[in-house]
Amino acid sequence: RPKLTKKKIPGVVYLSYIPPKMNVKTVRSMLSKFGELGRIFLQPENPNAKKARSFTEGWVEFADKKVAKCVANALNGTQVGGKRRADYYYSLWSIKYLHRFRWTHLNERLAYEKAVREQRLRTEIAQAKRESNFYIASVEKSKRMRREAKGKSDQAEPEEASIDIRQRPTDQQIVAKRARKGNDAERTGNSGADLSLLKNIFVSSASFEDDAKN
Repeated sequence: RPKLTKKKIPGVVYLSYIPPKMNVKTVRSMLSKFGELGRIFLQPENPNAKKARSFTEGWVEFADKKVAKCVANALNGTQVGGKRRADYYYSLWSIKYLHRFRWTHLNERLAYEKAVREQRLRTEIAQAKRESNFYIASVEKSKRMRREAKGKSDQAEPEEASIDIRQRPTDQQIVAKRARKGNDAERTGNSGADLSLLKNIFVSSASFEDDAKN
């Protein structure tokens, strides 16, 4: 009877440090020579970046948990190596086998961290909106108070006396004014002479009548 092959149970190792310039492709290339790999996830240093260039930690899934445990025990604390000109050549592996850890646990953790980040972002946005609205309201209140204070000060100030500023008359205006004065004086003199003449006539007539009566 053929022997029944025991189903392999995948295992996950945890990388607490990702050397510089190392990415998912590099990790897969360096660890796949020890055994069959499954999924790999490296945590970006900046989760909001479109293209991650540096990572803080990572998880690597091996098809067989026994292989994962052996790799973690063998590589932890050893030199990464690879190409001598690589930035990570002299770095050391910091790798640990996660006992009874499944990839679904990682998905749950990542989903939870994403929800926390989104909640924190919403809180920060709401706080920024409140601060902005408070600032706008304060500015409007300050403007309104200044307008009211200015209106009260304008009402309290006495009205300034109007200053009559007359323009100096021109030569033509002076000549015309003198001519008018001369005409007025001439008319006044003529009217005085006429009155004197009439007075003399009336006086003479009265004297003549008195003589006739006598």
